[in-house]
Amino acid sequence: MSKPTQPLRIMIADDEAARAQTLAAALSDAGDEVVAVAAGDVRLPTMVSESQPDLGLINTGSPSRDTLEQLTSIHDKQPRPVVMFASDENRDTIRAAVKAGVSAYVTQGVENARVTSVIETAIAQFNQHQSVVEELKRTKQTLTERKTLDRAKGILMKRRGCTEDEAYGLLRQAAMNHKKRLGQVAEEIVQAAALLDAEAGAVEGVGR
Repeated sequence: MSKPTQPLRIMIADDEAARAQTLAAALSDAGDEVVAVAAGDVRLPTMVSESQPDLGLINTGSPSRDTLEQLTSIHDKQPRPVVMFASDENRDTIRAAVKAGVSAYVTQGVENARVTSVIETAIAQFNQHQSVVEELKRTKQTLTERKTLDRAKGILMKRRGCTEDEAYGLLRQAAMNHKKRLGQVAEEIVQAAALLDAEAGAVEGVGR
């Protein structure tokens, strides 16, 4: 194995203890830091939480449903690149592994001479996926803030008897005065209006 550009913190989970130790030694010799090694039945999310690896390597004959569920949990809550070496070449298995968050699924077995290139590919694919995910989050947040801003403007227009441009100006001025984001101010106005409406409804109900 050639030494990676930067050392990585790597977690290894393998069905066979001897094989796991051999791979750990090879990675350590290449300059990486193996922060956790486990064989047999392990809780992968716990391993990730405790060792905080940059990347996970999993070596198994075929990933079980439980393993895939654990990988899904990691992908959702503690995302990081995962390389899986498996002998199962079934397309449905591969698709399930990728859906669970596996960045690289390798069926030719572990070969020390090419582990580095597999790791680099997995990291590149993971980073690309995360970039897309972050962009979708930003787009969703922008749309949500735009809707909230429109609602806040509507509230001000109704209660202040002002135009849309004037309402927007009031929101911007409030954001500057309080050193807050425009979307944050809009959200506070919407929440305050909802609270006032709820209190008014409660008072009206008591009056009846």
